[in-house]
Amino acid sequence: MQVAPIEGFFSSSNSRLSRLLSNHGQCDERYPCTNCVKHAIQCSYIAPSDQAESPVSSVSPATQSQPQALNSPQVYSHPQPGNYAPTPNGSYPWEIDSPDIRPESENRLEFLGILPSSSLDSPVQKEDWGLDLELMHFFCTVTSNTLTLREDARHVWRVVMPTEGYSNKYVMHGILAIAAVHRASLYPMSVQKEKYIKASAHHLAAGLKEFRELIASPIDTANWQPVFCFASMISIHLCTVPIRLGVSRWPSPIANTVELFASVKGLQAIMKPFLPSLGRTQLAPIANSVWLESEMRVHSPAVVAQSLLPTDIWTQISRLHRFIEKYPFPQETNKDDPTDKDSEHRKDYESALKAYENSTRQLELAGPHVEAGMVFLWAYPLSKQFHKDLDAHHPAALVLLAHYCVLLQTLDHYWYLNGMASQLLEDIERNIHPGFREWLAWPKRWVHGR
Repeated sequence: MQVAPIEGFFSSSNSRLSRLLSNHGQCDERYPCTNCVKHAIQCSYIAPSDQAESPVSSVSPATQSQPQALNSPQVYSHPQPGNYAPTPNGSYPWEIDSPDIRPESENRLEFLGILPSSSLDSPVQKEDWGLDLELMHFFCTVTSNTLTLREDARHVWRVVMPTEGYSNKYVMHGILAIAAVHRASLYPMSVQKEKYIKASAHHLAAGLKEFRELIASPIDTANWQPVFCFASMISIHLCTVPIRLGVSRWPSPIANTVELFASVKGLQAIMKPFLPSLGRTQLAPIANSVWLESEMRVHSPAVVAQSLLPTDIWTQISRLHRFIEKYPFPQETNKDDPTDKDSEHRKDYESALKAYENSTRQLELAGPHVEAGMVFLWAYPLSKQFHKDLDAHHPAALVLLAHYCVLLQTLDHYWYLNGMASQLLEDIERNIHPGFREWLAWPKRWVHGR
């Protein structure tokens, strides 16, 4: 399916900062330090313990002290924000209130209904340790490197999440399920491919069974981090539908995408109380790799020029604003509810378009280093009405979804998203009202190259 500065997560000590800046002069011991700003690099200065914010209390392994970073921080540059509005109240985009977010108990129940169904009836041996060891090795050496481009975020997938799996079986099942479906994606249809598809189905079912039972009760400080880990894995699994079915195409791209968006929104709802604490755990790089606004401190037009987005995307966004302003949304009023339904409906679409701008902004800042989460940011504020409109193939909703395919196309190199943008756009073209097909010309040019 998805931000205020969160500072100083990527280093375990100031000695790393000293090595990093050895050729650039002395650190002035503030965040961000002058030399990091000057050289357009991510600052890793950490304030002394008496100045630092107290860490969140949790028994989760992810709250333990930060490991020594494996590589130097990735270098980014920061274009001028122009009229771009920063995220309000110093929050992540997935922390922002959505008009249809309900009390946590209702969110948990709704998310339970969203989770994919899977049966434990699988021919895979429950104690096939040889296969499980193979899958864990494959996950740590191969799969973890394919889920993100940043080394600090790769460390989370490679080390932190398996550590969570030691004490949370459902997390371990999620890891093995992802490894198995990734392994399956590398084979043509064969006995080997079928073996890994079955292994993935077994581990996903086992993990979901325990996960459903867990989130049926309130999430607390002792278990929110493994819940966050597994929920992140669910989002990946929802992107692997064709692989798990052993086919080359999505069965119903629009419906499958709505299901994915609903899962992302459900994750936002149940995790919302704990997301402000995310930055004080070892899971922080997952968020920081998605929202770059707080890291881009030095203007560099070259980064924007090197992005994977069309050069005229902001011009097209302006056209979409005019489209939404003039679109004749249904008029629904009654004496018991005097609310202007046209106005409320239009606000849902304006919010969706604003979220589209947020995703576009992060993709610009990322240059060629696009993370999947940057694109799925769009899903967080989408209203239930917008989801219903997508399911009903409402023309305005499909126009925005078609433009979303342009962002989604930047992720085509990820093994679990390969081909999704083009197949989704084809499904939109089949289902949209003929009178609105002219709005597909721009997305088709950038997704299909025609």
